[in-house]
Amino acid sequence: MSKYETPEYQVVLQEEPFELRRYSDFLVVEYENEADPFSSNGFGTLFRYIGSDNAERQKISMTVPVLEEMSGEGKKMAFVVPKEHWEQVPRPNNPYLHIRAFDSGTFAAIRYGGLSNRSKEKEKLQLLEAWMVDKGFRQRSSAMLAFYDAPFVPPMFRRNEILVQVEEMHGE
Repeated sequence: MSKYETPEYQVVLQEEPFELRRYSDFLVVEYENEADPFSSNGFGTLFRYIGSDNAERQKISMTVPVLEEMSGEGKKMAFVVPKEHWEQVPRPNNPYLHIRAFDSGTFAAIRYGGLSNRSKEKEKLQLLEAWMVDKGFRQRSSAMLAFYDAPFVPPMFRRNEILVQVEEMHGE
């Protein structure tokens, strides 16, 4: 089990490596910069934010996963806000950081290990999409990459996931 706080969810269905999960609401601090469409500066910017580069000069505990929303030709990156800060989230100093609610919902997930790269992400997303259709679900959101480990964790011990919000298909 991770030593870091994670968003709360219940597993509704599990068929390795797939899961159907019901997430509760949580908050994220999201990096989005049109001049940096692949969030190359996202992690460093978010890391500085939790290190105290915020209006309150407050250190914020690390959480997992780090989320990357895959949208069009780019990505947005986000850290999950620890519960202890939900009532008063430290305001970002950086104009590319925004506090956003991550609304509760049902998500399909596929877990995989090793280093993540575009071809592996594409392959895993295709497997997840086929599983969702097989189970009678339709995609409601962009795919999100979820990374649970620090860069120094050996690849064979890494936990990565792809998450997609879903809804049931009715009589189609």
